[in-house]
Amino acid sequence: DAGSDKDPSFDPAADKRAVGEAALWSRMARLSISARKGRKAPVALEMGNEDIDLLAMVDKLMHDGQLEKLKVYECKAYLRIHKLRLGGKKEELLNRIRDHIEVKLFGDVKYPVSSFVLNCKGDACKGDVVMFEQNIYRRKKGDPRGIKGRLCGQRTNAGRIIKESYGTAKQQHTFTVEIFWSKGYKPWPPLHPLLIKGRNLYKDKTMRQPWPDEKERSRVLEEKHARGFQARKSREVRIHEKEIDKMRRFNRYASNTTT
Repeated sequence: DAGSDKDPSFDPAADKRAVGEAALWSRMARLSISARKGRKAPVALEMGNEDIDLLAMVDKLMHDGQLEKLKVYECKAYLRIHKLRLGGKKEELLNRIRDHIEVKLFGDVKYPVSSFVLNCKGDACKGDVVMFEQNIYRRKKGDPRGIKGRLCGQRTNAGRIIKESYGTAKQQHTFTVEIFWSKGYKPWPPLHPLLIKGRNLYKDKTMRQPWPDEKERSRVLEEKHARGFQARKSREVRIHEKEIDKMRRFNRYASNTTT
């Protein structure tokens, strides 16, 4: 990925849209992906009596429309149980709890497969609600990280991109996707903040929902492209400096061996 904004292998003009999207919809429609035999079910959360009482209270307050009665520490305790983000003021925490309950119950209804109608492979941005597939591989114990391993299954995810950035070390483009629903092999829980590299997000066709204001999305993309350009320039400068330093060390070594 190395900080690229677009997948260089993706050419919209040459894209076989009808065939490609038909295949995508066919895969998305199945969603019950087969996986390896004997796979264990997801591990249930281990909760004490206090956690159980808190969840019961949250459910009741949500049902009665009185969620604002929760205290900040109770909001964070609920979010911590579900391994969700804890940052923000009380209103943000309450909205996160409401979103979690909503997507847990109605995620695939509020964000149906049929609503993802635009192909954004190679150019997703913060604010996009995207749908994409992941292949899950399992390496043998002791295998190095470079070994891909065998394919265990697939999962289909839908969520909102809440953050994207270029790494300081290698300028790799990474996204944080807040999951709305996930189906298939070992699905992600609702609102799980998934950190994923751009090349993995774009591996298959990445579909998105339309924005209410596509002009606003264009402005977000322009800002992202500007950062991408700076990231690539920084990487080029750093590589050039490394090459110069390498040449200096070589010349110094050659000079010492000849004297």
